[in-house]
Amino acid sequence: MRVFRHSIAALTAVVGLPLMALAMALVPRWRIGWRERLGGGARQTPGAVWVHGASVGEILAATRIVDALRAKGHDVVASTSTSTGRDVMRRTRPDVPCRLAPLDHPWCVSSAMARVAPRAIVLIETELWPSWIAAAERRGVPVVLVSGRLSDRSFPRYRRVAPWMRRTLRRLHTIGARTEFDRERFVILGADPDRVTVSGDLKLELHARPRALAPELAEVLGSAPLLVAGSTHPGEIPAILEAFAIARAARPEVVLALAPRHPARVPGAVELARAAGHRVVRRSALAGDRLGAGEVIVLDTLGELSSLYARAEIAFVGGTLVPVGGHNLLEPVAAGRPVCFGPHTTNVAQATRILLECDAGEAVANGAELGAAWAAALADPDRARVRGEAGRRALQRHQGSAERAAQLVVSALGAR
Repeated sequence: MRVFRHSIAALTAVVGLPLMALAMALVPRWRIGWRERLGGGARQTPGAVWVHGASVGEILAATRIVDALRAKGHDVVASTSTSTGRDVMRRTRPDVPCRLAPLDHPWCVSSAMARVAPRAIVLIETELWPSWIAAAERRGVPVVLVSGRLSDRSFPRYRRVAPWMRRTLRRLHTIGARTEFDRERFVILGADPDRVTVSGDLKLELHARPRALAPELAEVLGSAPLLVAGSTHPGEIPAILEAFAIARAARPEVVLALAPRHPARVPGAVELARAAGHRVVRRSALAGDRLGAGEVIVLDTLGELSSLYARAEIAFVGGTLVPVGGHNLLEPVAAGRPVCFGPHTTNVAQATRILLECDAGEAVANGAELGAAWAAALADPDRARVRGEAGRRALQRHQGSAERAAQLVVSALGAR
């Protein structure tokens, strides 16, 4: 079996490496951290718990369990699949070593495992990498999946490869699912029912209220009413700009902050806003001039979106007017602000339900409906704040997922 495994690894390396080299040549951002992706990078002090989240949203959720594990006396290292996620972790938890995750190839994984030498691995949501999990099993390193979810989109795909999924799931020490519904889906795919429990959704675990805006950003915004559209995708920008035009009829002095989901999309957002007739400034290029009525600031920095949400009258979260499935709807509500979102919310279904039930969230189908929702909030800011605080109170009832997830990891460590 070992000879067969190495033969397959060699074959995939021979085929895959030229393709990887071509991809890095064509897409410059893929060159970032290529040594870490191949399993290289700095060696860590052995014996830490390795926590992995896919990108920005998952790594922010991961900080909750990172904090819980460190509070229990465990050393932690982190990884993410994207450079933006790595930047966020390094900025928010600078004393936690963070690297890019290795490609899920046996050689890359083996090299990374040797450099990190973890006591346990914690995967967030649906990071089910077969080679990585198998390598951990061979080394006797328990793997715990927390905040585990299987979306309506991913579940049918996994069912089509159920025999392979079953082998990977059975290698996990424990699965802490978000909900009972997710738990049942993991069992259907072949997970050991005795190893699957419901630990909750880390993204429902509230952080403290966001820190204050940076002084230069606060100065530029002044006292103007603010609308924020966060985690946006290119197909959503025209609808957001349409909504902004409608909102200006309610309060002409309003300004808009646009935060594209990916930094590479910032130039496109700037271009679209300018084409719509707005003066646009980038956050990274503030000159100190206060934004005027109807002007747009595009967020091209990391780590300030939650502070902007707290300054807003009402927010919109993207990936929902286009069929992406939605991003973190709870960040504005954690800051005490109501939030609008489109119809595509499969990735955030539980958060959507909670926010609709307490009137902190509002579903919109297009730019006209988003504009009407924004205009209503601008016309009655006191009611908007009441709605946001109602959402924050509703989320308080869902706290404790980080502690439950951390306890699963502690139990896995004790079972070694």
